[in-house]
Amino acid sequence: MAPRAVRFVRPPTLTDTVVDHIRESLVRGQLVPGAPLHELDLSKSLGVSRGTVREALRRLQDENLVEIVPHQGAFVTKLSARKAWEIYTLRAQLEPYAVRLAMEQRAYRAQDVDELDNLVRRLGELEPNGDLAEIIAADLEFHRVICERSGHALVMDVLRSLRSQTRLFILNTILYHSDLERDELTHRAILNGVRAGDPARAEESMRKHINDAGTWLLRRMEVQEIAPPADPANHTATVLDEPRDHIKEGREA
Repeated sequence: MAPRAVRFVRPPTLTDTVVDHIRESLVRGQLVPGAPLHELDLSKSLGVSRGTVREALRRLQDENLVEIVPHQGAFVTKLSARKAWEIYTLRAQLEPYAVRLAMEQRAYRAQDVDELDNLVRRLGELEPNGDLAEIIAADLEFHRVICERSGHALVMDVLRSLRSQTRLFILNTILYHSDLERDELTHRAILNGVRAGDPARAEESMRKHINDAGTWLLRRMEVQEIAPPADPANHTATVLDEPRDHIKEGREA
């Protein structure tokens, strides 16, 4: 019998580690939208070369988390009202459709419902603590799980391509304090539609959840058009303040 193939897992490069570190700081709201990202300061703070920082910033630009302006430098992406509108209106078309497809195909298994329930509970536990990264991760995972059962490969490809922008969108709903209802309640409404075996109810709950989040965010962005969104943690921590001993554990690309 031929030996079983062993899957080779490539260790993260130093650039991968820097990307993860900066991304985590962005997602946690430790760098406000529009904040400059200076290569020299980052390289000194993280103990890596400017070339490594430059490559990390380029990759974060591909994820729409960083904007690089010629002759000016790199900045934390500031979500515009137009971009927020584009993100939520596209999701409001695709995700309700994915849920209806999954419902009509009776694709949700008991373990899927249990996983969704656990994620909803997780959101409820996290919201009072203000752990932005964990809240966003649980939110994204709920939407991935509930849409993936649609079996529609092209829809899922588009949603995956939107993941970084969706992450930025959710972060801004938190920074602008635009959610009028708790995430646990809005996600629970979607799950209840699935549990009821009602495709129309589940589809409409998903559409309402996404449209409400987008509409409320745009309203808050209009009100705060001049003033930037507040840091929910009420501190001015930046990526440079975080422990970075682990940065050196990666290997150079």
